[in-house]
Amino acid sequence: MANKAKKKSGGDRARVRRPPATRKRQQEPACPGELNMPRQSREEYVSGVLEQIGEFEERLAELESDLESAGWDDVGDYRGQLDDLRLRLKTARAQSEELEAAPDSAWSSVYKEMEETLLEVADSLEDLSLDLGRVLPE
Repeated sequence: MANKAKKKSGGDRARVRRPPATRKRQQEPACPGELNMPRQSREEYVSGVLEQIGEFEERLAELESDLESAGWDDVGDYRGQLDDLRLRLKTARAQSEELEAAPDSAWSSVYKEMEETLLEVADSLEDLSLDLGRVLPE
């Protein structure tokens, strides 16, 4: 009976240990090594941003060419959207210069701002492309 009292009081709990696999799992990184992506340097990121902006500018030039070659008279609304996108791309290029010069303490903020700008430009470019696709002859 003394043994039962000892077990109920938790005397054996001190002897209970976690299996070794559990302890090992806690020490491993959250992502397995084969999934860890190499970190991109700031220069590589800025280079990629400039490449993306260049692709956006090429697409914008194609849309403008399509609009002009269609000979359509009512291009005012679309001309404004084209000009707005061109200005936003110019702003994005200026932001890329800020990325290069940003101190480490501000990197997170300017990076986030750049990503938001690129997403907005991509969405606007896609919207304009879809709108023009509906009204321009193929």
